[in-house]
Amino acid sequence: MMKPNLGTIVSVGASVALVMACAGGSGDASSPLRAPGAARRVFTSATAVGQAGDGQANEGEVEVCKIGTDGSFLVALAGGGTSTISVAAGTCKVVALAAATDGTAQDVTVTEVANATQYTLQSVLETVIGFIPNTQIDEFVVGPDAPVSDGVTIPVNAFHGGRLVYRNERVAPPGVCDFITFGRLVTSVNGTKVVISGNIGGNQPGGGILSEFHVEYNGVDYHVANVATYGPITSGPLSNLTNSRISTGIAKNGAAVEVRMWDGGEPGKGTDIVYVKINGVEILGPNGQFLDQGNMQYHSNCRGPKS
Repeated sequence: MMKPNLGTIVSVGASVALVMACAGGSGDASSPLRAPGAARRVFTSATAVGQAGDGQANEGEVEVCKIGTDGSFLVALAGGGTSTISVAAGTCKVVALAAATDGTAQDVTVTEVANATQYTLQSVLETVIGFIPNTQIDEFVVGPDAPVSDGVTIPVNAFHGGRLVYRNERVAPPGVCDFITFGRLVTSVNGTKVVISGNIGGNQPGGGILSEFHVEYNGVDYHVANVATYGPITSGPLSNLTNSRISTGIAKNGAAVEVRMWDGGEPGKGTDIVYVKINGVEILGPNGQFLDQGNMQYHSNCRGPKS
């Protein structure tokens, strides 16, 4: 019998309960898996790697199913050849095919290309159509009671194959507890002065963001007393600058205001950059502008309660 390379052997009689538990039960609409009513050992209907799978262990293929989060998988063939295949949460995909009938098999090793900052591996369920005899289905599982590991090898030919079910849990991003202070920041657009003052970032006692700022433009003071969002810039203007920050809110006059800031060092003039959008219209853009006057200070420490 093929030796398990993961965790605990689960008997065929227990496979229904195990799959149901891993899939979240028969009513789990997000899962592509079906509890087998009887052992299913049929040759794969897939004709190409990357096609959608049927959630079952079939001869001639390795199939990967994903629960919890989307994932990418490195698929390596013994003797050479690798590929990276993405599998969306709640779906299955065929990641390898082999159909030899001469008693040889292709060893296929699957490893999740995990991002530990985004999600953690909870368990891997391996279902293998065994070699001796080839009518046997063995299941191995890791986590939560067994140490969780990855890098699973399954032999595949016209009579043997397998399915891997990966369950991941999304990792909540760490809270942002830094802040930026600034006095009277001055720049101009088409000869019109833009003045920005206030502070953004930090935690308000009792919850919320400890921030408030003014944007004075074209004779109007856009005063945002209750900031709605604050955090790192992940896309768009200033997103390529380390420790750049974005903050948004509704001004007292009802306008939607967005400011993006980057502390480029001293003295502020000619080094610090600011970007402003009011009611969806870029006032200082598309890539922000250097300051003509003033200075902003980025503080990496936490201001206010830490949680």
